[in-house]
Order: sequence, then structure tokens, then C-alpha cells
Amino acid sequence: MEWEDTKENFVPVKQGHSAAALSTPLSVAKRSRELEEAKRTFLENIKTAEDPLAAWQRYIKWTQEQFAAQGSKSELQQVLELATKTLSSTKRHNNDVRFLRIWVQYVSDSPLNRFLIAPHLSGQDPVSNAATA
Repeated sequence: MEWEDTKENFVPVKQGHSAAALSTPLSVAKRSRELEEAKRTFLENIKTAEDPLAAWQRYIKWTQEQFAAQGSKSELQQVLELATKTLSSTKRHNNDVRFLRIWVQYVSDSPLNRFLIAPHLSGQDPVSNAATA
């Protein structure tokens, strides 16, 4: 096994990392296949879950643990964006604090998202505000 396939730099996360996830080194190809299969499973479970918000939280936590070694948050950002878009399409979770936590996590990682989304949360339109400035 080559050194590049085994070294890891883990980005710290607030909740910490799963010891099991950190202690299981895999080849890059095998890991990629397993990650894609796990993603499909999570998305299928979300579609059929009685509480989709709880299923999204599990998927987000899993994403944080699995992609911590890459040092980038792009995978997590994609999952958070998909979660917020999907959950926003129904009013079921609008008053749920778990949904708010997902939104806060999503906008806190991207300055562009803060610019575009924060005004909507306060009832303002960022495009018209920028045009009048």
C-alpha cells in the first residue's frame, strides 16, 4: 500500500469523529464504491422515513465523519444544500429546531450563502437591496 493512500488529515468537527470510521483504512477505489453505496442507501432511507428530518441528520453526521479526511467541506456542503432544499419544499418541519440547525450549519460554511440566504430569513430581497445600494 502506498503512503498517499494511507495518510489522513482530519478536519475537526464539533461532535468529534467516530472511532470506527477513523480506524478503518480502505483502498481509494474500494472506499469510493462503499461511499457511493452508502449515499444511495441514506437517500433511499430519507424518502421512506417516517421522520425525514432525523434521517437527514444521520446522513449529515455520517458525511462529516466519512469525509473529514479530505480536508474540504464540499461534500458536506452538497448534503446540507440538498437537505435544506428538500426539507424547505414542505411546511412540516418549519418550526422544528433540528431544521434550523441544518440551515445554520449550511449558511455558516459559505459567505455567498450568507449573503443570499440571510436576507430571505429576515424577509428582504438581496437582489433588490443590492440594486438600490
